[in-house]
Amino acid sequence: MSSPRPWISAAEAATELNVSRATLYAYVSRGLVESRGQPGSRKRLYATADIHRLRAAGDGNGGSAPDRALDFGIPILDSAITLIDGGRLYYRGRDAVALAAGASLETVASLLWQADDSDPFAGITIDAVPPAATGIAGAIARLAVAGQADVAAYARTAPALARTGARIVRHLVSAWSGGNTSDAPAHQALAQAWGVPAAAEAIRTALVLCADHELNASAFAVRVAASTRTTPYAAVIAGLATLQGPRHGGMTPQTLALIHEAERLGDGWTAVAERLHRGEALPGFGHQLYPDGDPRARAILAAVRAAAGPQPLLDVVQQVATAGHEATGLPPNVDFALATLAATWGLGADQAIGVFAIGRSAGWLAHAAEQSVSGSLIRPRARYTGPDPRPAHGNRERG
Repeated sequence: MSSPRPWISAAEAATELNVSRATLYAYVSRGLVESRGQPGSRKRLYATADIHRLRAAGDGNGGSAPDRALDFGIPILDSAITLIDGGRLYYRGRDAVALAAGASLETVASLLWQADDSDPFAGITIDAVPPAATGIAGAIARLAVAGQADVAAYARTAPALARTGARIVRHLVSAWSGGNTSDAPAHQALAQAWGVPAAAEAIRTALVLCADHELNASAFAVRVAASTRTTPYAAVIAGLATLQGPRHGGMTPQTLALIHEAERLGDGWTAVAERLHRGEALPGFGHQLYPDGDPRARAILAAVRAAAGPQPLLDVVQQVATAGHEATGLPPNVDFALATLAATWGLGADQAIGVFAIGRSAGWLAHAAEQSVSGSLIRPRARYTGPDPRPAHGNRERG
């Protein structure tokens, strides 16, 4: 029975709409549902009138809530990989932040790929190949060549997919390591190649917390590619191409530029104020699925501070975080945390997005495998909005 109260809890709102809490939070971020905080509590309440309006719209439109399901809307694919709910992130039912306290990317990849007790990375070797280009372009080129030569990439058994996945991750680590190869865990190989051994633990934390994030743009691109029965190499290339967009992983380099501005000025408050005065967007803040703050950002920032210790740059970064939060009402997100990691150890934009890409490849490969097992081809229909050429609609060409 619908509640007559003007404000209801997240659990009640999600139940009335028959959606997950993550979807409810997405509705809030899109302005479809009003939300307000409660004094002395981190829990929020949701406007009953908005909930009833959305439910009524859904009942008259095939049972779905807002009809834009591809824009942070209702779930459109079943998946057993990642859950985002109540401001927390889970991989295969395990808390991702808890995993990030000690697990390596390889361990989390094995979990996401359901490798059971086997280690798909054991004995994996790849050739040292100088990258054809830097950053994502070099990684795409590397995978395109390696995929052509890897006959095992066409095998579809679960063990074969896991071993192919391990080779792909190693290729990506090599691409962002200047072509060097290593059988060390990804975080150690990257820290060594980049000459920042002290950053290894922070890199490890970031890799794990970037490993997957449900059906984001790049994961969806990977699943579309995988649904055509292409190889995991090609599916990951689709993910890399999507990740580099400025509204996805490309937001990390933009946030790094903001931090560099604050570093040059020596004042994070001034850097934020100048951006806003120029009418420019403030990258690195807010996430539709985490209205109360991105747990990945909190964990990565804590790992950076623990590894780096007190230093002036981190004071400036904290000023940026505080000023941005106060100005926008949005807390720092994972892009802000990755940019902070890069700035702390003098890494560049390519390396910052490299941590994102290498970590996320584990999730992409899990999505590719899950989609392949489903056997379905992802082929949505389009809602045509152009001129109607049908005679019955009065748009025949007149001679």
